[in-house]
Amino acid sequence: MTSFDPKSRRAATVPSSRLSRMASLTGLAGRVAGNLVTEGSKQWLSGQRPVMSELLLSRKNLEQVADKLARMRGAAMKLGQLISMDSGTLLPPELAAVLERLRDDAMIMPAAQLVGVLEDNWGSDWDQRLAQFSFAPVAAASIGQVHKGRTHGGRELAVKIQYPGVCRSIDSDIDNVVSLLRISGLLPRELEIDTLVAEAKHQLRLETDYLHEQRQLLEYTAAVSRFRHVDALALPGVDTALSTEQILCMDFLEGVSLTEAAARQPALKDHIPTLLLELFFCELFQLRCVQTDPNPANYQYSLEQDRLILLDFGAVRHFSVDFVQHYRRAICAATDQDTAALAAALEALGFFSQRHDAANRQVVLEIFIQATEPLRTPGPYDFGQSDLAQRIHERGMAISSDPEAWHTPPADVLFLHRKMGGLFMLAAQLGGHIDVHAIFNHYRECS
Repeated sequence: MTSFDPKSRRAATVPSSRLSRMASLTGLAGRVAGNLVTEGSKQWLSGQRPVMSELLLSRKNLEQVADKLARMRGAAMKLGQLISMDSGTLLPPELAAVLERLRDDAMIMPAAQLVGVLEDNWGSDWDQRLAQFSFAPVAAASIGQVHKGRTHGGRELAVKIQYPGVCRSIDSDIDNVVSLLRISGLLPRELEIDTLVAEAKHQLRLETDYLHEQRQLLEYTAAVSRFRHVDALALPGVDTALSTEQILCMDFLEGVSLTEAAARQPALKDHIPTLLLELFFCELFQLRCVQTDPNPANYQYSLEQDRLILLDFGAVRHFSVDFVQHYRRAICAATDQDTAALAAALEALGFFSQRHDAANRQVVLEIFIQATEPLRTPGPYDFGQSDLAQRIHERGMAISSDPEAWHTPPADVLFLHRKMGGLFMLAAQLGGHIDVHAIFNHYRECS
């Protein structure tokens, strides 16, 4: 596991009851309103005419929103992450930038609260369950934090501990956050996120059940044995005797972050994203189960063993045979630039709404084809120098500027594109040169 300095993270008690979590958001709404009055008065007295949208998007307001979501963790923080990743082109850039910060800005639990979770799950003699347990976390995220432990038999473990109250407050947290963002004007009223909200609730219920993640890990490990480069992967085993709904105990795998690995061994700038993209196409077209969370923290690299380490399995998503067939037709049509076949496949996937007129449908088709540029380009594609993301964003403005054309795709598409986009961004970050064309051609007919 990569280095993590707990001293760089603030410790803050996680509000664990529904009432305390609701009070946190109510208090935040009050502070946002207070900031509006204060800043508006300052501008008025200085002879300026206050603009409500600018007041709402002040740095102070946005920082307070991000800080509160980071303190609450769980569903509130996770929704902020999802909105930032899936609706970034429709959000004000100021809000998108602050929500982006939530992806790696989780605070850590104070020791007393941590002990409470351990006692609730392992009993008052929790400290007898392990030969050694480190109170300093090695990682922290939106739902829980990870500690290092050792069994009496000498097995090194990564002990993933869930923040208290997170699973009980999923629905209320998400509804309250959406209401806050709507009422405050920070989230455009025209942006339809009902599908995203419903799916976020469902996904979080699964992710907060660590016994479910344990089953996902075991099933994924068995399925990925079909991957032709499985020997290049390292997956942790699970200690089923110690794991509970709120504590997941897995093998502690030593590794470094992907960026650090690539910095130490430049050849990995190409190798790591190549392996991840090939794994993605295998997951989708052969296994029909995809780890859909593209957060780079879900991966590490073992330089000693020359293997990619897979760490998080809470967001593994299973896709139906019909969905994979329709998506295969869509992506093949896009790479062949066959707009008629692409339109039929996207229609079958539920990509279009009644409000999409012919012009808007054409824009969607063009964006989809544009997004497959790396798959259509023979030879290594230079992700580091590519401006593809910017071009897609600019083309998408034709739709985002027309609220009547806004439509959230089906959840399966949303999570799949979230993963694909994240892999492309990682490849760009590493500056990878990848022959995506050859990889895709290998898997386009696989089943």
